[in-house]
Amino acid sequence: MVGLEEAKKKFLIVVTHGPEDIDRTYAPLFMASIAASMELDTSVFYMIKGPLLLSKSWQEEARKKGDNPFIRFFDLAKENGVKMYVCVQSLKDMCHMREDEIVDGVEIVGGSTLIDLTMEAERSLFF
Repeated sequence: MVGLEEAKKKFLIVVTHGPEDIDRTYAPLFMASIAASMELDTSVFYMIKGPLLLSKSWQEEARKKGDNPFIRFFDLAKENGVKMYVCVQSLKDMCHMREDEIVDGVEIVGGSTLIDLTMEAERSLFF
């Protein structure tokens, strides 16, 4: 008999944009929250400039300013059980960040994890 977690369809969203193009970062998390609420096993993978959105200092500043749709959708996605991943190569080489600068609840993984997640997913969206 297939377990409950195994029976769930997997859905992957890849985020490549960061704070420099903030309007392009809302929809991925909004879609992730919808997918999770539809009981899909939902993951979001941040790469290229996406890791900048996961910076503790950037998120703290965005929270202080208030009414940031990215922060609102990020929190909603986490509340809905969306799994969050960040590509360590993008984090270090493209965003020049350290692993300890990432907000809690995000798993730091290698680029090969994206291949695994894509192969396992029923559907994938790239933003």
